[in-house]
Amino acid sequence: MDNLKYYYIKLKDNYFEQDNIKVLESLPNGHIYSLILIKMYLKASKFNGQLMMTSSIPYDPNNLQILASVLNHDVSHVRDAIRAGVELDLITIVDGREIWLNEIQNMIGRSSTEADRIRAYRQTLGDRSATQEDTDGGKGVKPETVVPVAPVKQEKSVEYDDAKRLCVLMEELHKKHDQKYRANLYTWIPHVEKLLRIDKREPDEIEEVIRWVKQPDNFWFPNIMSGRSLRDRFPTLLAQMRRDVPNKPKEKSLDDIAKKYEIRGE
Repeated sequence: MDNLKYYYIKLKDNYFEQDNIKVLESLPNGHIYSLILIKMYLKASKFNGQLMMTSSIPYDPNNLQILASVLNHDVSHVRDAIRAGVELDLITIVDGREIWLNEIQNMIGRSSTEADRIRAYRQTLGDRSATQEDTDGGKGVKPETVVPVAPVKQEKSVEYDDAKRLCVLMEELHKKHDQKYRANLYTWIPHVEKLLRIDKREPDEIEEVIRWVKQPDNFWFPNIMSGRSLRDRFPTLLAQMRRDVPNKPKEKSLDDIAKKYEIRGE
């Protein structure tokens, strides 16, 4: 890695056109969350993507009072902004103690060794996420605990190909209504693979939910924008999809049948 320090970020001209940023700003208080996110990007740029109070003390996601004071926002807004950022794959909480900004490496000023710096950053997150999965026995974890955003170097599972196919399907269905949309599939696939391997969901069942979600008039259309959000909300999506199936005609009562056939009671 290079020895340069990066204390500034660069926002592309289409930054606010990204789907996850649009979803973030569409939430109640979303524009406040968006501003908080940019302030966190600026602070994290000094520490290569992690929110640090000092060079050795990270901001604690379980105690956000100090961070809120530094950012000059209500602690409730900061907490909700971080939760929304995690949900939209903008923020990673590692081991319940560290806050990382996922897209920071695409914003930090360029140098001749930038590619090495980005690879090292992704490897750091991958190693930390892999360690957390080992300690929790491979069980699903809550967003507040850890959210893997970089692929861990390991052999592909038997579910990988199905996960890749399903992620491509979700991207293609969304692109029918936004031709410029491009998904970050390498962050999607691990979550859908876990939906198959750990949550024991069937590929056909997942495909049915994806096709239902990606109907433009569906409430969930703009809210399911990643593999992680699909996995986290899958039970809810499945239940909602099944509830939306048109109701079967009501069975006729015995009184209705009696009237139809002019059957009289004793």
